[in-house]
Amino acid sequence: MKQVRQIVWALALVLTILFTAGLTKTIHAAEVSSYTQTASLTKDGNPLTNGSKVLTNEKLSASISLTFPDSQAIQAGDTLTLSLPKELALYTALEFNVLEEGQSNGQAVGKAVVDTAKKTVTVTFNDYFASHPLNKRVALHFDVKVDSEVVTKTSPIQFKLGNTDFSLNYEKTAGEAGDYEMKYGYQDKSDPTIIKWRILLNARQDMLRGMVIKDQFGDGLTLVEGSLRAVRYAPVEGGIKNEAQILSLPVLDSFTKKAVFDKNADGKITGFTIEFGDNYNWPMYIEYSTKVAPGTKVGDIVHNTLTWKATNFPAPRSLTRELRLESGSGEGLGEKEQTPPTPSSTSSSSSSSSSSSSSSTSSSSSSSSSSSTSSSSTSNSTSTSSSSLKSSSSSVKEEAPKPGKKKVLPSTGEKMTPVVLVMGVFLAILSVGVLRVRKDS
Repeated sequence: MKQVRQIVWALALVLTILFTAGLTKTIHAAEVSSYTQTASLTKDGNPLTNGSKVLTNEKLSASISLTFPDSQAIQAGDTLTLSLPKELALYTALEFNVLEEGQSNGQAVGKAVVDTAKKTVTVTFNDYFASHPLNKRVALHFDVKVDSEVVTKTSPIQFKLGNTDFSLNYEKTAGEAGDYEMKYGYQDKSDPTIIKWRILLNARQDMLRGMVIKDQFGDGLTLVEGSLRAVRYAPVEGGIKNEAQILSLPVLDSFTKKAVFDKNADGKITGFTIEFGDNYNWPMYIEYSTKVAPGTKVGDIVHNTLTWKATNFPAPRSLTRELRLESGSGEGLGEKEQTPPTPSSTSSSSSSSSSSSSSSTSSSSSSSSSSSTSSSSTSNSTSTSSSSLKSSSSSVKEEAPKPGKKKVLPSTGEKMTPVVLVMGVFLAILSVGVLRVRKDS
């Protein structure tokens, strides 16, 4: 008897689990695939047209606009991925919110993630479009450049961004060298909080006595320890023309260990000084990485200043470079479905219309009986009044919206019918088992 009861209770437990699982709707995130898109590219605020010239590493601003049909349901967790053509590259990894268009409340429609390795921008939606399913649209804005690893020489290039065709003239540049100093910075591809700096010194290959090099990081930048590298090269005929040339030469030796570091209160490096001494016509190359300060936001500008001097130069030479941290933005908008009027409100409206018509008719009849004009005039008045009432009644009917078939978003869960049938069978078995136990006891 005890074993039978244990079997019955175990069966009840299994049924409870099955019942709970059956009532739980299974939601699956999906890739949004039905949309139309258009794109634009601008350089320094000016739209690019067919034949526009673009240089190596020149920044282009991309805007992609997407519209979704009402039939394309977008639920929380659904994603949309845009891929760049192979001719373009993204600057650095980014995340930014896609905000509700034209609203000041800061409500988000979703979040966008920029992947430089895959050359994709992926939007993950929240539940905004589930409650705003009509006339859905999204616009994304981010920076791109021509991928110099794919487009390796000066040439015309054609590509499609979104559904828009572009035809540009690409001009490959090898980077500047300057006469005595060159410096620039850029964000790391995979980590936007790291900025890499490059310095080229003495491209003219002059004799520089008692040379001292100093670099000060601004705006809370700190050195990524171990990233500093300072090297010199043997002189070459004609001097150094550009950065690409010096990087192709064999390194003569390193003077990294000559650097003396400046540190802040937290012990982090904020700059360095190198007392090199006499430079016998050697071109130099220095590279290092800095970490942006906590609280630095996308779109902020950071600065970095290089200073060097020599005893055979009349005054120190200085060069400050700034870098605006890459940013992206997006906005989206949708509309809510219109709720059809309830039957009670429609009935009330009809009743009110009927009451108004009755009152007008009574008034017209009273006026007709008290009138002493000819019967033909009375007939015309009655006909006009009747026509007016019909027009009013017709107008009321046209203004009342017809209850339509409410749009139902596609189901993303599992159907319940098979689960209910299985439950019914198990409950029947359970009932028989319970009756037998009671009878045996």
